[in-house]
Amino acid sequence: MTFRIEEKIRLHISDINKFKIFLSKNKGKLLYPKREIFSTYLDNKNFDMYRDSEEGVSPRKKIRVRNYPNNLNSVYKLEKKISSVEGKFKSSRKINGSEKNQIDISGIYDSQYGICNNVINVSYVREYFIIFDVRVTIDYDIKYESYFDSRFFLDKNILIVELKSNNNIINVLERISGFFPLQRERYSKYCKGIDALYNIKSSYRQII
Repeated sequence: MTFRIEEKIRLHISDINKFKIFLSKNKGKLLYPKREIFSTYLDNKNFDMYRDSEEGVSPRKKIRVRNYPNNLNSVYKLEKKISSVEGKFKSSRKINGSEKNQIDISGIYDSQYGICNNVINVSYVREYFIIFDVRVTIDYDIKYESYFDSRFFLDKNILIVELKSNNNIINVLERISGFFPLQRERYSKYCKGIDALYNIKSSYRQII
């Protein structure tokens, strides 16, 4: 696990071409072909991961199973994103279909949050670029789906730009600010999905 610096910027989907012009003018390069990402997020019955994220508690984490459904060589990955006073880092390991099915049925045990089960599915399209040694991803067509019923929410308007690096992020942010009025924020797709589907921001009511 390695610590990293992250910054997230929220834009409107109509800004996507303008942002790509910014990348081109600053010698940004395509890093990977765009692809769909599909993640299933887990939480305990009290939604403590959601609550800790909303309240900015540290340390906190998010747990998800991720894959790339349109990639013929796609594998499942069990990922844990941890935020602590030292910084942010992520652990990731491949799991096979059998282990994935076991998680779907029984959940997993986490030393901080106890038994955690599947809560929501989040899918979106991601594009990858690199500029001044900073990895830049652009996410759009974000869809949130309940794991318990047929509820879903498709956000066609939002564009999330994320910068990841061990350095140079401030330099890139300053350049971006010349193109856009920045809306830097602590943004979590998991929390946005919970808010969109279950409206538990105030009550944190149990749904499992």
